[in-house]
Amino acid sequence: MILSTAAYVSVYGLAAAVALILAASIAARVLPWELLRGSRVLALMSLCIMMLNIHTPVIGLITALRIFVPFTAAALLFAVTTMRELRLSLGALETRIIYFFAGRARPRRVAFFSLGISLMLGFIPRFFELWETTNLACDARVCKRGPRRLLLLVPLVTERMMEAAADTALALEARGLGVE
Repeated sequence: MILSTAAYVSVYGLAAAVALILAASIAARVLPWELLRGSRVLALMSLCIMMLNIHTPVIGLITALRIFVPFTAAALLFAVTTMRELRLSLGALETRIIYFFAGRARPRRVAFFSLGISLMLGFIPRFFELWETTNLACDARVCKRGPRRLLLLVPLVTERMMEAAADTALALEARGLGVE
């Protein structure tokens, strides 16, 4: 969130965010262009933004880069962190916050906030994975490219995401984590 905010505050923040993401990806041994996997829709959107800013192409390019900063930062996070590690760190953070505000009394509730956040974050790469598999299936069936293809893919991916959410809800309920 800090990188995204810095990227939108100023051009210097954008340059620092891009440099930090590149340095972190190299340090994590993740190739920088691998962070862009699954970003075709963002590239198309960025191209449209750049074309709308035809009189000031630099502003269009800066806006396009600002769109990619949160995407690549999230891709890097998911490339180096497992969902289990993410959930455990969010749970530890939530427990410390509860202890801080509740004093020394041990809270007797399940960390639903951290569970909800980790589930939400888990659906981000899942969405792009489902989008890519649906897009590949459409390619295998010789679907035509263009706006009509989006009208076909969006409902299919939405349905598959809803099925995945229902499966996740059933799994949570089976583990006794249903919200009452």
